[in-house]
Amino acid sequence: MLPIIVDLDGTLVLSDTLHETTVIALFRNPLGLVRSLPALAKGRHLVKAALAKEVDITEEILPLREDLVKWLREKAAEGHELHLCSAADQTIVDKVAERVGIFASATGSATSNLKGKAKAQYLAEQFPNGFIYAGDHAVDMPVWQASQGIVLAGVSEQVARRAKSLGKPVLKEFRNTALTGKEFMKAIRVHHWTKNALMFVPLILAHEWTNVPVILQTLSAFCCLLAVTSATYLLNDIADLNADRKHWSKRSRALASGRLSIRAGFMLAGSLLLGGFITASLLSWEFSAILLAYLVITGSYSLGLKRVPLLDTLIIGVLFTTRLVMGTTLLGNPRPAWLLTFAMFFFFSLATAKRHTEIVRAASSGAASLKSRGYELEDAALTLTLGVASAIASLVVFMIFVLQELTPGLAYTNPAFLTGISLMLSIWLGRIWLLSHRGQMNDDPVSFAIRDKVSIGLGIVVAILFLAAL
Repeated sequence: MLPIIVDLDGTLVLSDTLHETTVIALFRNPLGLVRSLPALAKGRHLVKAALAKEVDITEEILPLREDLVKWLREKAAEGHELHLCSAADQTIVDKVAERVGIFASATGSATSNLKGKAKAQYLAEQFPNGFIYAGDHAVDMPVWQASQGIVLAGVSEQVARRAKSLGKPVLKEFRNTALTGKEFMKAIRVHHWTKNALMFVPLILAHEWTNVPVILQTLSAFCCLLAVTSATYLLNDIADLNADRKHWSKRSRALASGRLSIRAGFMLAGSLLLGGFITASLLSWEFSAILLAYLVITGSYSLGLKRVPLLDTLIIGVLFTTRLVMGTTLLGNPRPAWLLTFAMFFFFSLATAKRHTEIVRAASSGAASLKSRGYELEDAALTLTLGVASAIASLVVFMIFVLQELTPGLAYTNPAFLTGISLMLSIWLGRIWLLSHRGQMNDDPVSFAIRDKVSIGLGIVVAILFLAAL
């Protein structure tokens, strides 16, 4: 029986190992990436070799094309000998072949880039009696031309037609699972966009809802923030690829599963960042500076600060408060100190509630710690104390604001109704911490509130009280 030769990038794995190693170097060993860059002038295969020396993929999980692997195992059982041959560096190819465990040999690029005509010539010399080749790209056409059988793995319709026109038998065709619109929306976290609506809170509290120019400016800034936050989510997913692939649910995400390529993810994130900041600069340089600060803080959080206990929740509080700062910047009015102070305490409490839930759940499941977050089970008392204290502090700040507004002649004609809002906030914060301490907070509190019927009901009451106070 003819041996079956399998390509690596895009064929056996849905991603590109060069992109994978580049990402690992970028986020975990940036100095190693810099050391590898001079090899670009000497050839693509030398870049791959340089990166392979800097990056260890032993513990990395790559998204295999599972239907192809299953088919290859069946063919191996029938008597076909399997070989892995790729333009990737030999070190990478060896490690992948060892992990899959079905290949008789593994060959990668050494002195030259083993691709296209070079690969076709090499395989013709190694297997003079013929071979079957599994590939995924137009660059594999010379190899299919030299083969006695074709296996198509995720090729485009155009490449499939060209391959079939060679007159060689097509043994099997594997198709990529298309990325659905719903999955794309999930990748850019459309469901988290509601958090950015905080930008409109300063506009509402300043009673500027009839000022059309300010509303339009805030809407434009809101779109800028959406673009930047979606870009940060994409970059965070790229940075956390290996961790997400180990997670029971996150491994199905567009980037982790390989349905959205790393290159496409970077290009999309870059386009969103560029568009967001260009538009922001046209609106206000001060707003652009705050948006840039938001991006830097988010990046720092994703790259390591999220693993520092308590600092992680403080940063989340800062990021939520920054959204309010953006909204006040566009109004041109002095920033209300009470609002920003309230927001810091309020959102720090909510972020701590999420961590407290994770600790409680880890304890109930028998886990020793939350190593990925830097917390221990013994920290539950601390997170509970700090979180509840911050919630109470936010209520105190809000009540100070209400007491100030009770003075006749200020912004509200019936300010007494504002006291009811503090009561609603007390009930909601108490419910959040009760559920958190029971380990029943399934999502972060902000996302939870959007779907929770009790929270929605309390929000409606708050809106009615606010209108009554006007």
